[in-house]
Amino acid sequence: MGKMDSPPLNAHLFPTTKSFLSARALARVLEAEYGLSGVRCQLLTATLRDVYFVRSASSRHVLYIYQHGHRTADEIEAEWAFVDYLAASGVPVAPAIPRNNGELALTFQAPEGRRHGVLTRFASGEHLRQRPGSEAVESYGHIIAQIHTLADAMPQTLNRPSIDLESLLAQWIAAFAAEVPERQDDAAFLQESAAFLLPRIRALPKSKLYYGLVHGDVIRANAQVSDDGRVTVLDFDLCGFCWRVYDVASYLAVIRGLPEEQESEQAFLSGYQQIRPLDDMENKALPVFEAVRMIFSIGIPAMNVFHWGSAYLHTFLNQELNRLHLAMNRVR
Repeated sequence: MGKMDSPPLNAHLFPTTKSFLSARALARVLEAEYGLSGVRCQLLTATLRDVYFVRSASSRHVLYIYQHGHRTADEIEAEWAFVDYLAASGVPVAPAIPRNNGELALTFQAPEGRRHGVLTRFASGEHLRQRPGSEAVESYGHIIAQIHTLADAMPQTLNRPSIDLESLLAQWIAAFAAEVPERQDDAAFLQESAAFLLPRIRALPKSKLYYGLVHGDVIRANAQVSDDGRVTVLDFDLCGFCWRVYDVASYLAVIRGLPEEQESEQAFLSGYQQIRPLDDMENKALPVFEAVRMIFSIGIPAMNVFHWGSAYLHTFLNQELNRLHLAMNRVR
């Protein structure tokens, strides 16, 4: 960099939406805070959270860095308290690792504001997308039902938000309309779909039998399958209070149109219902929540174009809209 290109020492910082923390600096922090040595950090993904693979001289871990303003410190603590509770109950998850001082979260003052980080255990293997065998899918369904059952037995109430689908649908659709103004017909279709779905959602009871703490993002990327076929459930960032069938429908929504769709659906439902059978009302609600998740898959990239870029929204947009049309036909 030439002399004329160097910024003045006291230059005012330009507003930042999303920064990337230095992987080398993160490695030094982890060495100091966790007593590790020879740490190297590699950025894996950067969507709702930045995810780093962490290798040290003696172990492997995963580091999550939350976006500024995405979660409060209390919500993050509650997320990992839930994961810790599940791990203590025998559920295959990847709990957080406390720092040397016993605290859980790291705090970083980034250009855009305060960001939090959590170091976790490493789960070996590949995502269920890469290893979509029926046994692994059935195990995934079984574990999700375990999570639902154990959530009802938790001794304390966690500070996690409700998954307010009415509010979220409005946000997702508004973001789509704002970011893709040339597709007014598609925005109108999303509005019409939400107007059809919401009365059916509002009619569902919020009794403990049907409603409680859920994982919130039951997709194939959040199931890690080891070489020996064991499944570990990851990523509880979206966990909150909702109807339990929302988790089941989330998985079904992401396999629609795949060659193994029917086999995968049967395997997941078989595993889930070994622990928690779905009744008639929940079975009828499945297509409703599948359609909601397809709007989610359009709305979340629209809401995050300033972090992820617009290409992320457009890559699968037509595919997701076609899938939503099919889902709405099933609902009707």
